[in-house]
Amino acid sequence: MRPALLLRILLVATALVLTDVLTIERTDTCPDEQLPSLIGLPLPYRTSIPWVNSMSGVLYVRGLLVNIACWSLVLAGINLVFTRLIGNGQQVHRPWRVTGMVLTVLATAFILLFLLGVEWRVEWSPDLPFRCPESTVQLLHTGR
Repeated sequence: MRPALLLRILLVATALVLTDVLTIERTDTCPDEQLPSLIGLPLPYRTSIPWVNSMSGVLYVRGLLVNIACWSLVLAGINLVFTRLIGNGQQVHRPWRVTGMVLTVLATAFILLFLLGVEWRVEWSPDLPFRCPESTVQLLHTGR
């Protein structure tokens, strides 16, 4: 795999992780607990951001790296399938290349906005003591 393609796949995978396209939100449903939700699939990579009173959250490095690796494998597989199906035709090659560049620019812009728009505290992994955990799978997580 070419280094430029690998970089594109990693950037798009990172943007997909950060947008919570498909994610699991783990919450503590005990009425006396005020813990934030953990968000991420397969591992939690961040806490929910309480938009009402704060623009800060916790970013977990281990979960983020595992999630990026998983999405990268999925995207590499999709790229391999499309490459085999399309072939090396010159008339199809140019739109595929332009689409890849546009996705890379959009992914980079989103990653920068996500990382710079919120005050993140970085930790290795979560250690929240959920006593009454509940998980929900959400598509296109919109927050609450």
